[in-house]
Amino acid sequence: MYAMNDAEHLARATSPFSEGSDSEADSLFDEPQIAMRTAPPIPGLFVPPIRLPLELANDIVQQCMSLYFNGRDINQIMLFGRTASEHGENMGSGLPTFLTTLLHWLAELLRDHLPRKVHEMLFPPKGAPQRARQAILNLYHPGQGISPHVDLLKRFDDGIIGVSFGSGCVMSFERVKCQEEELSGEAGPLDRNHWDLYLEERSVLVLSEDARYDWTHGIDGRLQDFVGGGVDGRGEPDWIERGTRLSITFRWLLPGADIVGGPDT
Repeated sequence: MYAMNDAEHLARATSPFSEGSDSEADSLFDEPQIAMRTAPPIPGLFVPPIRLPLELANDIVQQCMSLYFNGRDINQIMLFGRTASEHGENMGSGLPTFLTTLLHWLAELLRDHLPRKVHEMLFPPKGAPQRARQAILNLYHPGQGISPHVDLLKRFDDGIIGVSFGSGCVMSFERVKCQEEELSGEAGPLDRNHWDLYLEERSVLVLSEDARYDWTHGIDGRLQDFVGGGVDGRGEPDWIERGTRLSITFRWLLPGADIVGGPDT
């Protein structure tokens, strides 16, 4: 288990858990972009219309806070385990029991909402070899965010699951520069380089393929988000205040990346 404070969180960012800035204050005079409530058309990005059961979510938050965050000046915890088939008890061997339970719930909830190959990538079928999996717990207070980034290419494999607890927030997606330069011709919805997506409390986000490799994801540090109304986000937009948010992210480690002190770029 590794605990990190703000300064240690991501080596490549000066302040990855960022507070609001002067540039953000200037943007208050601009027309805010309305965040969507459904997944934008980024290949490999999935935000199914499902929610974790409230009782399960509350129990997970209580355990995370009591075990890792209460009384400690940290906002991130990294845990590691080995996962085999979703059908066995060792889906999250080495991880706390409540995270193994969460993985089982996610496997079942996502089964009918993901392409089969994506589901099997996230939750290996019976007989699959063991793999190293990381669970990262991030605690965000109102006004905090995380710098746009692509998860480390030499450390993490394809297939990322993110779950939101306690509060919603807007996650922004930006096409990486090399992909922008390849676009040509008349622009359409699929050619947009920026999307804002509102992640509801207890919602589940999956990044795979293009969404994992060709787009950055980040959260602006602010106190409220401008979000489209209605279930589909097409209604009258409104400002939604942020509360304290806990996110749990599951990522596969590449072979050898689970060795402490190995190459990491």
